[in-house]
Amino acid sequence: MDSMSRILLDRVQRSFPLVPEPYQALSEGLGIGGKKVCELIGTLKERKLIRQISAIFNTGALGYRSSLVAMAVPEKDLEHAASAINRYPGVSHNYLRPGNYNMWFTVAVPPGKALERTVGELAQSAGGWPVLILPAIRKYKLAVVLDVLEEGEGELSEERGDLPPIESTVAFEATDENIRIVRCIQEDLPLVEAPFRAWAESLDMGETKLIETMNRWLQQGFIRRFAAVLNHRQVGFSSNGMVVWNCPSDRIDEYGRILSSYPEVSHCYRRPSYSEWPFNLYAMIHGRSADDCRKVAERLGEAIGMKEYEILFSTKEFKKIRLKLFWS
Repeated sequence: MDSMSRILLDRVQRSFPLVPEPYQALSEGLGIGGKKVCELIGTLKERKLIRQISAIFNTGALGYRSSLVAMAVPEKDLEHAASAINRYPGVSHNYLRPGNYNMWFTVAVPPGKALERTVGELAQSAGGWPVLILPAIRKYKLAVVLDVLEEGEGELSEERGDLPPIESTVAFEATDENIRIVRCIQEDLPLVEAPFRAWAESLDMGETKLIETMNRWLQQGFIRRFAAVLNHRQVGFSSNGMVVWNCPSDRIDEYGRILSSYPEVSHCYRRPSYSEWPFNLYAMIHGRSADDCRKVAERLGEAIGMKEYEILFSTKEFKKIRLKLFWS
């Protein structure tokens, strides 16, 4: 990648301007126009560096219940189990990781559906294997911002640190219009000069109203971010690991905040522990190699004074999609 591409990737994965001419806004300080920015983003998509640009929703604020689930599946039954689990539209990610509990997937159920019952049904369809339901008790960080810049390019990147996730304090109104907006803006943004106008026209509403609605939803915590999602492997981050600790309950919030301050950590959560799985603090880390991840995990352990941990590397990807809300 050239320098301009790296700077654009850094900008759009942090936040994408919710204005009538966003590509022109992105061009500020780069010495190129909005049309060229749009073309470059198109090229980055063609090269599979950018997966999509869209709203990233707070599913809980929209009435969904979600959880990480771990399943203990015999090796000979992995493909059958993965196929059964992946058929459910609320499963967005499913990975093979080492250990007795080796299949790890995320599941979301729409309003009115029971999470535990849904997971039980998925487990039965997969073969009746043991599961651990691991919902987030507390979220310390949710922001996959990969360091794609090289030395000296940071001056043109966004001067914005990672903020803690905003939790909504108001209820989402699941009106027909709001559901139509969610279904629209969770899709990839059109590569045209005025993309929000194109979306607004498809919704039969004004561009100003749509932009105002998205900005209001950001402030209310319904949308966590409006930004680009990058393809980790294509931009050089070929390895990721889930680092888990068994922390004292009276220190876990402090440790979660410390871990969240590290740029290599994209997600950090407190989750319930079980007798057969005693870990309660989770940090997802990304690196250019497994050794990079191990070094990061070592630094994280030293930072919180807990050098006993496990790293669960993703060894196979069964499913990885963006969760589509209000699918029925």
